Amino acid sequence: MMNNEKPKVHFTDDSLIYPTNPVSVNLIGAGGTGSKVLTALMEMNHSLIELGHPGLQVRLWDDDTVTEANIGRQRFADCEVGLPKAVALINRANRWSGTHWKAEVSRFERDAFGRIHEPMQSTLYISCVDNVKSRFEIAEILDELKQDRRSYRNNVKYWLDAGVRHESRI
Repeated sequence: MMNNEKPKVHFTDDSLIYPTNPVSVNLIGAGGTGSKVLTALMEMNHSLIELGHPGLQVRLWDDDTVTEANIGRQRFADCEVGLPKAVALINRANRWSGTHWKAEVSRFERDAFGRIHEPMQSTLYISCVDNVKSRFEIAEILDELKQDRRSYRNNVKYWLDAGVRHESRI
């Protein structure tokens, strides 16, 4: 008798399928890709809630401000020029969807003393940064967070790197 069943290659953690609280997501970068990913997360959150899932809790990290060059190619309006990108996008998301998502007007990095702070702890990470150095810094932080075995509800499960530029400078 021949077994025609394909082997499973990936298992999704039950805490993501059947959560009791919204799934925490750290979105890193609010530029061209990050602003569009945030819109997709808003749509996914809405669908998840409609299906009886608790949805998502997103924290957007970016230390940049909106400039005239961002209009049109990124999800910003003329009236947002000069505002922190993370604040402009999160305020819009919260108004549209009634969420209480958070904006971090800073880079996703250790503080001056080399510490990782609690808001950096999450279940899902999506990085939308445009340089290799930042990706390596994110990877180091996530490796350290994975090794931290304290009983966090938000322990690292997935990291999706959606960066757009592959610079040779590190």
